[in-house]
Amino acid sequence: MVKITSFLLASVAIFAVSTQAQVSLEPIAKSTTDLALYHEAAALADGGMNILPYPAPHNSGSHKALQRRATTKKSKKPSVKLTKDEQSILDTHNKFRALHQAPPLTWNAKLAAFGNNHLKACEFKHSGGPYGENLAAGYKDYKTAITAWYNEVKSYNYNRPGFSGATGHFTQVVWKATTQVGCAKRFCQNSNWTIYICEYSAPGNIVSPPTNEYFRKNVLPPKKK
Repeated sequence: MVKITSFLLASVAIFAVSTQAQVSLEPIAKSTTDLALYHEAAALADGGMNILPYPAPHNSGSHKALQRRATTKKSKKPSVKLTKDEQSILDTHNKFRALHQAPPLTWNAKLAAFGNNHLKACEFKHSGGPYGENLAAGYKDYKTAITAWYNEVKSYNYNRPGFSGATGHFTQVVWKATTQVGCAKRFCQNSNWTIYICEYSAPGNIVSPPTNEYFRKNVLPPKKK
């Protein structure tokens, strides 16, 4: 088990366009310890959620307790009408996730608020928060940013699953155990571009050497037609 948070850096992918660069910030990986901390926080914040990790962690005793706490509080949440951007975010993610046998995501306003708060400083860097996170800047809209993240699929090797700076955005987008997403954007005058951020719950890119079992079970090859 990894003992410390893994923030694995990679080269920033830059794609030249007419007047502005399109950039995806290096993806992040998290350890199994990070995952345990995330579920502890989720148990306190969202008692009605299914908060068990997938697959179950080696230290499963504490998470059985979390499961009991989570299932004792059930409440019906009223349906919320999504904005055009929010619907586009879900549609784009879920189109790609369906190709990899991953269930559709639902919108989480708390995740969106977390991302929006991080962007207030207009700094193009990761938040270091408990969620999975993808960042991009210079794209015309959410759809093109998410598509750029997914297009890393061409570099992913399913025979050698695991985290890579070249594919970490893709693996988070299609991570099977992730169930919710919330995104935000902000135009930053100091850099003259719009930054996009998406937060994911439960987080993906869980590194668990040497087998990388989390990647094997959460990043599946495209369905054969």
